[in-house]
Amino acid sequence: FFPSLQQLWAPPKLSWLLQGHILSINIIMPLTPYRSKTGSYKPVDQVLLKLWYWLSLYEGDVLVQQVPCKRSGEEAPCTFWYLKPSTQYCIRTAAVGMV
Repeated sequence: FFPSLQQLWAPPKLSWLLQGHILSINIIMPLTPYRSKTGSYKPVDQVLLKLWYWLSLYEGDVLVQQVPCKRSGEEAPCTFWYLKPSTQYCIRTAAVGMV
């Protein structure tokens, strides 16, 4: 049991790029109070090594797509395909693998 690992983390920040009908999302992980050897703060996914996120795309209350998303910068961005023009969407994130 590690009390400091049981605390609530800030949600990740999302950066996005829309190209035509394709939306690419990068996850920017929140920082923890833990420091690396260089003295910089470690992102949460470097402390909780099994952490990843489900990104869910909603049109109103209807789930349209879900994609798994790992750490940004080291992998391709998470991508939603076949978006409809002139449509409002909502993206929700859910942390997975916290244990």
